[in-house]
Amino acid sequence: MEKESKKATKVEELEFFPFKDFKEFRKAYFEGIMQPGVDRGIALNWAQGGIYASNFLRIQAMFLAFLPFIAAISFVIYAIVSKSWLLLFALPVLLIGFFLFHPSAAMVFGFIRSIFMFLTFAGFVWALLTGKPGLLALTIALLVIWYAQKTIYNKAVSSLIIAAAEHEDLLCLLWQGKALNIRFYNGDTYWSDWKIENGQSIHYE
Repeated sequence: MEKESKKATKVEELEFFPFKDFKEFRKAYFEGIMQPGVDRGIALNWAQGGIYASNFLRIQAMFLAFLPFIAAISFVIYAIVSKSWLLLFALPVLLIGFFLFHPSAAMVFGFIRSIFMFLTFAGFVWALLTGKPGLLALTIALLVIWYAQKTIYNKAVSSLIIAAAEHEDLLCLLWQGKALNIRFYNGDTYWSDWKIENGQSIHYE
């Protein structure tokens, strides 16, 4: 129990970590031999909380988090001002877009998500070519939601990975918290409790 509760601060103290020390990890990272990955949700929470993140990133994360709601409100305002009342029936489409454009939805709604994204981009182009303001307003709102969902997580993840490559204690915390993985160019991937090596999944006892 004491061993399980001990918090490592050095790579040498980590179990099943694919590098013997922090220097070796950093060398492999900067040479592009492997790419660390971190949990999106944790990365976003840390970015919004300013943990190992700059104030600018924190402001960006907060703005991007509210951007989908700003897009939806702007769409409603446009419908009211232009008196295009039928556009209000499209509000559920924005709600569907909010969930489908979330990066995690790719694993659950892969093909459906791809079709929805294609229709959004195609609708935007069609609205521009044919001069349909209602469709243009709807697709712009959807594209803003897509951009916000995509960018906020990319920035948060990228920032946390960079921080983990600079702070050994953070790297250890993420690894022990099962929020970090290491993926090599050949497909071998390592987590704190299992790994994929030579195409085989191996779970640690």
